[in-house]
Amino acid sequence: MQIDEKTLVKPIQTHSAIVKCIDKVETSDKLQDVDGLITDKKDIALTTKNADCILFLFFDPIKKVIANVHSGWKGTFQKIAEKAVIKMINYYGCNPKDIVCCICPSIRKCHFEVDEDVKDLCCEIFSFTKKINEFIEIGEIKNGKLKYMIDTVLINKILLLDLGLKEHNIIDSEICSVCNQNNFHSARIEGENFKRATAIISL
Repeated sequence: MQIDEKTLVKPIQTHSAIVKCIDKVETSDKLQDVDGLITDKKDIALTTKNADCILFLFFDPIKKVIANVHSGWKGTFQKIAEKAVIKMINYYGCNPKDIVCCICPSIRKCHFEVDEDVKDLCCEIFSFTKKINEFIEIGEIKNGKLKYMIDTVLINKILLLDLGLKEHNIIDSEICSVCNQNNFHSARIEGENFKRATAIISL
């Protein structure tokens, strides 16, 4: 990729909603509990890791600003992708209609199965939208418990569109990490010792 390893910025992700603006290369120990990075500086490569969670790569070609955001279901429920875009707007003067968002391979609705407590929390947080029925479906009964399928990618798309991003600028890989476990790491498939993929973006 012709990226100097010394330019890599690697946060210690903990499924937080913390997005940090980066002006210079920082070591990981200074990025504890950070799950989103933004910069307008060249020669800084923003990285995030995943193994089912969503990784968002943002780019404003007008203001020359980039962001890299890790969002599992906890990050999605905390609206970290929305927080990142708001920071791009407030800190760097970005116009949401100019921002391009690329959505990396991640677990999709077909495999993101949750219990009723997570479903109820999802309904509570996103009760403002009339599209709840589009991103939550009733699943199967397993071990006497009814399961639910949640489309966290769609939730984030709705949040980004509501912020003013253009639909044609939201580019989704449409790849499920579980369905494509031979090509992508999946915590749900690999179990406790799962490995991770890394997304990198640099000006």
